[in-house]
Amino acid sequence: MKAKIELSNITAVKKFTDIVSTVDCDVRLVGKDENGNDWDISAKSLLCSLIMAQREQSEREHTAHEVDWNTIWCVCEKDIYSAISEFVVT
Repeated sequence: MKAKIELSNITAVKKFTDIVSTVDCDVRLVGKDENGNDWDISAKSLLCSLIMAQREQSEREHTAHEVDWNTIWCVCEKDIYSAISEFVVT
C-alpha cells in the first residue's frame, strides 16, 4: 500500500506515529528532497516523523520546482489505509 499523506502539525505527527507503531510490519515515509534525491525513513519513529513534518512546513516557502516536501508517501506491505485515512490526501 502506498498513500500520499500530510502531517500538518505536532498533534498529527504524534497521532500518525502512534497509529503506525501498532502495525506489525515495516511502515516507511518516502519522498524526494530539494535536490530530487530519494529519502526513506521509518514512519514508526516519532523523531523522524517530527523532522519530516517540520521540514515539510518550512520548505513550503520555496517554489514548487525547487522542492517537493508537499509529497510525503506512507508505504507499507500491508493495507493500513483504514488506520491512516485521516492523514491521506489526494
